[in-house]
Amino acid sequence: MTVGISGYGVYVPRLRIKKEEYAKAWGSFAASGVAEKSLMGFDEDVLTSAAKAAGRALESVPMGPEEITRFALASTSAPYVEKLLSGTVMVNLGVPSGAFCSDHTTSSRSGSEAIISSWEHVQSNPSGIALVAIADAPKSSMWSTLEHGLGAGSAAFVLSTGNLIAEFEGHASFANEHFGERFRPSDDQLIHDLNVKKFAQSSFVGNTTKAGGALMKKIGSKPDEYAHVVIQQPDARSPSAVAKKLGFKDEQMASCMVSKELGDLGAASTAVALAAALDSAKVGERIFVVSYGSGAASDAISLKVVGDRKARNSVRDEVERKEYIDYVQYLKLKGAIR
Repeated sequence: MTVGISGYGVYVPRLRIKKEEYAKAWGSFAASGVAEKSLMGFDEDVLTSAAKAAGRALESVPMGPEEITRFALASTSAPYVEKLLSGTVMVNLGVPSGAFCSDHTTSSRSGSEAIISSWEHVQSNPSGIALVAIADAPKSSMWSTLEHGLGAGSAAFVLSTGNLIAEFEGHASFANEHFGERFRPSDDQLIHDLNVKKFAQSSFVGNTTKAGGALMKKIGSKPDEYAHVVIQQPDARSPSAVAKKLGFKDEQMASCMVSKELGDLGAASTAVALAAALDSAKVGERIFVVSYGSGAASDAISLKVVGDRKARNSVRDEVERKEYIDYVQYLKLKGAIR
């Protein structure tokens, strides 16, 4: 029995701010390789974003929400610390109240966590259909350089055993303790880090390469067998270091580098990038995905494309649907000034 992706959808808020706006205000821009980033409007949050992406994923199959037996929501920036989040989106979509639902939070790895747990649900329930929505808009202090690259976006996937676009081939994970990089205390709405780039980079590269290497060993695949490579994108340059160590080339990541125009999408980083890979992938091509969550852990997933059906709204469509704002407008949207 093969489980895979039978539909997908993306949603990116239309508002953008260019790196030049940061340079005017601060004299510099700290997100390497990022030219501009997306951000939520006054009337948006990760729940509305997740609902839009999930609705589009259902339309791409096409399928009604009443057929869903399992719903998973992933985000690090939900509007509540204690409250069922997936239930809110389920009701919005019309997913049956009897569907098993779960929230995946606290780590930018939570998107891949939600996908893998939903994958395993369908494996154990062959007639089941899972819907996974991953939406994020991480926040940091306006005084922190960590804030410069933080963007917003969402992607959703329908997982089942039939009518597949891409088959799951296997997954592997790696986790260890790496305290101090990208964390958010329970009494704070903002993420922090120690601002020691070498410290954070060592964990990022170490965890992603171990998870990725373990997966290729597990399923017997080689780097040159993948046409599309998705690696967590805290900026637009860090993934290259991971790709090089795993034996991939930058050209294999070309279709998936969404951070250049959208910024760091947190938990939605690999999800939106995976959607971009599906947009351009041809039947028979393989996709390699590696997520990362500080603290630290990584998941690696391998897929093979088996169908040529695409989402109605591509990632490129969402990237091009934009409206620029200046830094003062940005501060108002973030609530830093009134």
